[in-house]
Amino acid sequence: MEITSRITDVRIDAENIFMEMNYERYLKIAKKIIGNNDLQRRRVKSSNTVYSLLRNDLKKGCLIPPIVLALSNGNGSETNFHELPDKHILSYINENIDDLVILDGLQRTHTILEVENELAKESVEALEIFYSNKLRIELYLGINKFGILYRMLTLNTGQTPMSIRHQIEILYKNYIDYDMNGIRLVREVEGEIINEIGKYKFKDVVDGFNSYLERNELPIDRFELLNNIKGLEKLSEENQRRDIFKDFLESYHHFVIKVDSLSQQWELNMEEDDINLIGQPFGKKAYKIFNKSQALTGYGAALGKLKDFNIIGSFEQVNSLIDKMELEEDSSKWLLMLLTRLDNIRGNSKKIGNAQRMYFQYFFRELFNPDGDSYLNFVRAVENGYHKYRSQMD
Repeated sequence: MEITSRITDVRIDAENIFMEMNYERYLKIAKKIIGNNDLQRRRVKSSNTVYSLLRNDLKKGCLIPPIVLALSNGNGSETNFHELPDKHILSYINENIDDLVILDGLQRTHTILEVENELAKESVEALEIFYSNKLRIELYLGINKFGILYRMLTLNTGQTPMSIRHQIEILYKNYIDYDMNGIRLVREVEGEIINEIGKYKFKDVVDGFNSYLERNELPIDRFELLNNIKGLEKLSEENQRRDIFKDFLESYHHFVIKVDSLSQQWELNMEEDDINLIGQPFGKKAYKIFNKSQALTGYGAALGKLKDFNIIGSFEQVNSLIDKMELEEDSSKWLLMLLTRLDNIRGNSKKIGNAQRMYFQYFFRELFNPDGDSYLNFVRAVENGYHKYRSQMD
């Protein structure tokens, strides 16, 4: 492994390092990257003819475009990589290989692995020659996770990359089962019910964060944003020095904790509560209503839109608004109204999940918009959000 050049990427405050290494060394690194991150194992099945040609060319010693890797600064490392000499940079990379991710070149990497397997069966001599051939690696060092996401999108624009959602999964996979001040993200387990406040399904949080980035609570064509310069401009406005995913999650959890506290750990009692539902309630506890994908995506999309309208500026501002929330009426009234509206939506919608996402988006926009008459008022936000939803559906 040899460093040939270094340039500081001022935009994302990261060191961009150009290296050369042989295929044998890269394959050892690549196997660790893919082995440590099951979300980065996926192989695109299209363009088989193109990859077949590339396999044959690699066996003949062709030079491929550089593969782009990233090594994040973990939980906020203060290391100033710009000032470290090359030998210390190489030592740092070797000590943290398990944390490397592939930004650009995953399919080329899979093809290189296939060539290794084919040559291992054909000729030991040919395999050794292949191992000795060199390739170029471009490495972003000291970049935080959101900076990686931003670079992944700009690097892959105009191509057919992984979806934004998939890239978010890859970058934040290490947050699964990691305690973040009382917050835990868990893997998707079929039939599992979340029965603990502060616990969220990783998939649902990714959906919510994705909705924040796309300003849309509904599942849309993920490639639209990649081909839409306005979408990338929105991402570029975020602070690449902050972990926006963590800010988003902590802000949402702050809201859930506040709701649970104001409702005095409310739990639905079908016999005693004055409520008539057609189907099963959306959630029987306050926090269970808001730990689902529909609510998370509605929250993400609403905050994204409010930010575009310059109504809110940061998650810190949202957190301060959450702190101000109070209930002037019975703590359970607005929750019963919310369950009733969600039940109405389920009974009158063809795509129930999408309809509920849209409703939650209007609910949160009403709740956090100081220019509306539902500002920080749960009861009015439930009703006015429903009216806004109905106006879009009628």
